[in-house]
Amino acid sequence: MVIGMIGLGYVGLTLAVAAAAKGIQVYGVETNTHIKECLKESHAHFYEPGLDQLIRRHNHKTLHVVEEFPEGIAYDAFIITVGTPLLEGEKTPNFAYIQSALLSVQHVYDGTQLVILRSTVSVGTTRRVVLPFLAKMCGKKEEALLVAMCPERTLEGKAVEELMHLPQVISGNNGEALERAQKVFRRMTPCVVEAGSLEEAELIKLYCNTYRDMTFAIGNAFCMAAQEFQVDGDLAITHANYGYARSNIAKPGFVAGPCLEKDAYILINNMPDCASKEFILSARRFNESLEDLVVGWVQEHAGKPDGKKTIALSGMAFKGQPETSDLRGSSAVYIARKLHKAGYRLRLHDFVARREELEALGLGECFEDLGVACTGANLLLVLNNHKNYASLADGSAFSGAAQGFMVLDAWGACTGLSGCGEAEVATLGSMFTKKGEKEEEQVL
Repeated sequence: MVIGMIGLGYVGLTLAVAAAAKGIQVYGVETNTHIKECLKESHAHFYEPGLDQLIRRHNHKTLHVVEEFPEGIAYDAFIITVGTPLLEGEKTPNFAYIQSALLSVQHVYDGTQLVILRSTVSVGTTRRVVLPFLAKMCGKKEEALLVAMCPERTLEGKAVEELMHLPQVISGNNGEALERAQKVFRRMTPCVVEAGSLEEAELIKLYCNTYRDMTFAIGNAFCMAAQEFQVDGDLAITHANYGYARSNIAKPGFVAGPCLEKDAYILINNMPDCASKEFILSARRFNESLEDLVVGWVQEHAGKPDGKKTIALSGMAFKGQPETSDLRGSSAVYIARKLHKAGYRLRLHDFVARREELEALGLGECFEDLGVACTGANLLLVLNNHKNYASLADGSAFSGAAQGFMVLDAWGACTGLSGCGEAEVATLGSMFTKKGEKEEEQVL
């Protein structure tokens, strides 16, 4: 089997490597120079457990990174994995990348190969955008083409593992397209789920991410509601869930990343005005509001920026567990931009993201050591839940911090920190409660 992969970003590269590991000949095309340079050196441009080992094992054997698809090869399928970012200021999907990806196969596509759309798109895009574009490109009727929508649903930090075991959703514009898509993905996973239509497959991906978004929105809303009664919202949720199978309220935290920050908007893009649309949109906007709440907390506790007020931000990647270096769609980055614009001096740190990636943000000094990042800082914002924060419990990392130093531990990741040293610690669950007004009942 031979497939052409258009786009070797987070989605495309992990899928390409998983396919190459199963003996499929994979030809991958990528326009980003940095990504291509990394792959020449047999490693990924991002951190993903197990990925670099597989790249080294299969690079130049079953995995081929090329400038353009070589001619004279019988491709079974082309898989489009490019991103679908939102248009700036409009919160609507930008399909320019998909159309550019389709053009990249023009010289080797004759209408007989299967084209698989892996990118996240609004409902109807595969049928109303991709099919007509391909038909015009190859000069054949739409009904003669083979097109499948097979959405990606892997978790960053577990992508390699999940591609080998996670059920893969497939669909096709006709029976032959469905059968061919099944053959491709059965080479990688033992379980394939056949969606009833292209549109259903598009919805499934959007449902999965929007469901998570809305679930987290409930936890965040409950957390903030508790503080209106001077109750720690995090503790209230913990105690509500404890030993009670019918309660699984999400813990408060940022809901971000390259998928969750935009998929609700992609879902409602083609949706007529209705109660469902407003419900979905309200949840997304509530999660986004946490970033402004944190900025407000900084302004309250650090005071107005005077050219000297220094804020340390740690956990710049959009999540800490499973760990990733991905800064795309990170709430920490958005918070940093707002604080930088307001005039605060920033010092950035992350346990996984490379220093040069942080420096490219242009938001302040960047450090590999958290203790150094906190030197002279007035506040520390811990903005993801990386496991290394548990080692901060003795407070030694803050020995060089400014007098009156405070910590906002957004995820409660700094286990035991609240009981040590001089640092005052707040969480998302307690950032608006007044200390001493309520006794916190502990689980025995």
